[in-house]
Amino acid sequence: MAVFICGLHPAGSAAKSSPPIKVGDEILEVNGIVLHGRCHLNASAIIKGLVGPVFKIILLRRKAALEDVAVKPLTQFPVGLDEESEDRFAGYKGVRDITIKKGPAGLGIMIIEGRHTEAGRGIFVSDLQEGSAAEQAGLNIGDMILAVNRDSLLSCSYDAAAAKLKHTEGVVILTVCSPNMKDPDKEDPSGTSGASGNQTPDALSAGASRPQTPRPTPSPAKAEPPPDPATAPVKPNQEMVIEINSNNEHLGVVLLGGSDTLINGAGAVILDIYKAGALGRDGRLQVGDQIRECNGVALTDKMAHERVCLSIKLKAPKLKLTVFRPEPVQYEDVEVELARKAGRVLGLTCVAPVQGTGVYIGDLLPGSPAEVDGRIQKGDLLVSVDGKDLTGADYIAAATALKLCANKTVIKVKRFKIISK
Repeated sequence: MAVFICGLHPAGSAAKSSPPIKVGDEILEVNGIVLHGRCHLNASAIIKGLVGPVFKIILLRRKAALEDVAVKPLTQFPVGLDEESEDRFAGYKGVRDITIKKGPAGLGIMIIEGRHTEAGRGIFVSDLQEGSAAEQAGLNIGDMILAVNRDSLLSCSYDAAAAKLKHTEGVVILTVCSPNMKDPDKEDPSGTSGASGNQTPDALSAGASRPQTPRPTPSPAKAEPPPDPATAPVKPNQEMVIEINSNNEHLGVVLLGGSDTLINGAGAVILDIYKAGALGRDGRLQVGDQIRECNGVALTDKMAHERVCLSIKLKAPKLKLTVFRPEPVQYEDVEVELARKAGRVLGLTCVAPVQGTGVYIGDLLPGSPAEVDGRIQKGDLLVSVDGKDLTGADYIAAATALKLCANKTVIKVKRFKIISK
């Protein structure tokens, strides 16, 4: 899957960009968020959800790209560029956007087509699965769904709305309103007046049941509010969502992982944290923590290391991270025998971490015995050289041991392991 430019509105900023954007260009990233490999619906929602005023776009331009575009180049556009403006929902109460990450269990929403005295006919939330992604994101029973990924549901039938929810994937943006916001004791909008009685979970299997009469909406339980991502501590062995106020500054973090490395799995492992960076000032993350998602972008096991780093090291006011802290931290032990010619180097460098003791392997000299062997990589923690324990050694002791080792030497390292979900 790929995302292509299929039209440029002559009055839009994109048409006036420098260097110019062209029809047929493939969009790889926008503001550091990777779009390569995403479907159109998911990519469109991400782009529309970005906050300006400046957008940094990475494009791939190929001569034959127009042959890959699924539609003909667009030449007709709406008169104005504000057709997506939320003014279309100005007459509704409590309009807000809810961002939900859709997983294998779906969104966890039961919908119904009904009529509300003030809001009119529409699609309403009749029930929520306990603990579902939608419930955790703040969706409430009785909310009216106005749009799915900016695609309006006004005047939309139950079947059409159900299909749109079913075919969403990844990050889903629901625009909703609360028609009963000021009248909590008022009858539910899915009442018998004009309601079609069609409802189904958003998992939306073809055989989903449809009661003939809608049930009354139960009062939402006064559940304990979820922890504030801006201040919530990271709990061991539990996937957490935290929010970092990065203020468009560097994160100050060294990351490991990626499909082109020897650390297999989805996500990134924190190798080191600099105190002056955004993560160091925040103080909640530590070495060994695993980052699984950043600002709605899941870090998959098919991403190369550079792509993983670009997906996390964003310059943005805030970063929303899904993290996991294994306790205890798990490692893979690696023992390698390297041979070198007299007077030549092994090709290993070592780095003293900002946090913690010991050293880890830095860059490998290209063409050196260590680089050609391929079993040691950057970020491995040095354990011993020829049986000499270096787990707590400083930089000078470790560098000396590597420099004075025999022509045939045994090196032991340990490597972070990514814990599967």
